[in-house]
Amino acid sequence: MAIEYDFRRKPNPKGDDELQPLYPRIVSKGTITTAQLVRDISRMSTFTPGDIEGLLTAFEERISYYISEGHHVQLGDMGYFSAGLEARPVNDPKEIHAQSISFGKVHFRVSPGFRRQCGGEVERARYGFQQSAELSGAERYRRLQVYFKTHPLITRKEYGTLTGLLKNKALNDLNLLVEKGYLYTNGRGSHKVYLRAVNEDVK
Repeated sequence: MAIEYDFRRKPNPKGDDELQPLYPRIVSKGTITTAQLVRDISRMSTFTPGDIEGLLTAFEERISYYISEGHHVQLGDMGYFSAGLEARPVNDPKEIHAQSISFGKVHFRVSPGFRRQCGGEVERARYGFQQSAELSGAERYRRLQVYFKTHPLITRKEYGTLTGLLKNKALNDLNLLVEKGYLYTNGRGSHKVYLRAVNEDVK
């Protein structure tokens, strides 16, 4: 399968109405989780899922240890981990003390070979970037009220379909209704559902 792309305009640094140029960006197909990687590798090898998870845990522990000691860490032919520091800029080293310097970000520098290995064909995405529908909060809640007249519960996915919201915004909406006492939840993780609280109307 090819990498899909679409175009977006660069942010306008001036904040005016001047039209900015378009540039291509990859349209993400989602995130491959660690659990999925473990299942795939296990099916393709003689390693059990437990073997793979144990190795991942060991790699994480050792890599973080060596980075904390100031080392660069090579991970196979993929690339190198390294750490950075954070401090205010100074003109003279005497102007800053060790207490003012802190551990910064962890960086990963991809090797040229792995970058070439990741490369593939590209094609224009059929549907482009997905965006949440521009419905008002009142309209979203009105749709939810109508939905509850014929359904005892709703999932995050169903709420997203109902309102046109993408995953994170739909989840934020539902959690806000829970906080306000209009809804309550049952189940956990991917099995969580939302139910209307007794004698509470969604407003």
